[in-house]
Amino acid sequence: MNENPQLLAHLQPIFQVGLERAEIMLQTIAKSPMKLKLNHLEVIPSEELLSQLKSPLGLEKISAMELVFSGEYNGMTQLVFPVESAKLLIDFIATEERRKIDKDQLDQAILSEVGNLFFNGVMGVMSTLSNYGITYMIPRYKVGNIGQLLLSSWSKKYSTALYGSVEFASQREVWFWFQFNTLEPLLEQSQKLSDYFEI
Repeated sequence: MNENPQLLAHLQPIFQVGLERAEIMLQTIAKSPMKLKLNHLEVIPSEELLSQLKSPLGLEKISAMELVFSGEYNGMTQLVFPVESAKLLIDFIATEERRKIDKDQLDQAILSEVGNLFFNGVMGVMSTLSNYGITYMIPRYKVGNIGQLLLSSWSKKYSTALYGSVEFASQREVWFWFQFNTLEPLLEQSQKLSDYFEI
């Protein structure tokens, strides 16, 4: 975890509430229980993202969902699926009917769905806290190693980064990262979390 416990004390509840919302939606489409647990959360300078993510993700080809947002604060985020985690999620969610389509199409469809649920949960909380002062684009599906995924999206104009992992099964997790132009509005708005959500 990040060395600044006060900073994380403001941010962790936002992600926990967002994951609870995503969990409900994920269980609905998976038609089986699935718990989402925030395993790791850290705030770092944006230029350190690659060095921090190379260790858990390696340089193998992986899938990701990317979303760009703007408004009270600007930035972008990716939800990244390690290979084995992606396989397990697809097994959880794929129906017999969906398995009849091309495997690449199936993988993209299901991981896109999971990414959308994650963004709807987490970004939905952030948007509510900002009184809907955030606009976000339609998420995009991407494939590549973590270096390629970061290179395609990383920007010098976003000085602050946040990254973490979410466990959804024993020893299986997905990773996420955000770049922000500033964290200050989100930190201030986090004080209002209990006004809108049960925490």
